[in-house]
Amino acid sequence: MEDLEKWVAAGDIAREVLGKALDLVREGVRLLQLAEELESYIRRMGAQPAFPVNISVNEVAAHYSPSVNDEAVIPPGAVVKVDVGVHVDGYIADTALTIALSPRHAALVDAAQHALREALSALKAGARLSEIGSAVERAVKARGFKPISNLSGHSMSRYVLHSGKSVPNVHTGARERVRVGEVYAVEPFVTEGAGYVVETDYGAIYRVLSVRSTGIRELDSLLRDLWRKYRGLPFSERWVYREMGEEGLKGLRRLVSIRRVYLYPVLVEAGRGAVAQFEDTVVVTRRGIVNTTRVLELCRR
Repeated sequence: MEDLEKWVAAGDIAREVLGKALDLVREGVRLLQLAEELESYIRRMGAQPAFPVNISVNEVAAHYSPSVNDEAVIPPGAVVKVDVGVHVDGYIADTALTIALSPRHAALVDAAQHALREALSALKAGARLSEIGSAVERAVKARGFKPISNLSGHSMSRYVLHSGKSVPNVHTGARERVRVGEVYAVEPFVTEGAGYVVETDYGAIYRVLSVRSTGIRELDSLLRDLWRKYRGLPFSERWVYREMGEEGLKGLRRLVSIRRVYLYPVLVEAGRGAVAQFEDTVVVTRRGIVNTTRVLELCRR
């Protein structure tokens, strides 16, 4: 497959970054410090973040990345999900793991690992994506937990994190099939709560939606700059502030208000149950599936 080496290179770096996260996640660590360190590590490895490092704690399921002056720390006994994106020349690895700081959540974490194994076993050329969702749902319910029904994995392409197809975590009637040449992020989410997430009114991750002129020279300049730096990939308000200061953040918020830029809301479990997540990136080739991130290998350390 063309460019397979770059998909694999991104995966190797992403797995190494998650290995570093295993050493860094501790009670009392500031989320801002953790995200900055992991993102810096990606850059030192010769790649770029495909999105800001997500650090979602307890009932927070996804899309939490620290803001500019974030004071949040990892609380005692937390369930900490670290979701890392790496790209090499636009070729993406998206991978995540969960660290439980209390033995009370060991079964939840184990269920999420089991669900990822079952999903990867079901994913092959020609398989219906709904079959993968069924495999995840069976695996999770057999362990006494619930899959999160309105979160899913996704297909990816160069510089595009979500390229059109979804990998469900529950049984659906979808008839789409896995095809050779496609790349997927497979990410079961498991909870002890209600089994679905809701949006909050907070977020610190953004993505350019359109480069259509705003009619305002300063905003158009900022919009072009954001597109040149990140293309269609998500970025952090921290990165904008670092380069452009408070004026950059003001412009960013104006671009959100006129729908040139999208703000990702933080997602929380509706029943406030703890959430665990594991995620791998896989490339579908004529010879079979290439797992570029192999996150479960880290769990044997």
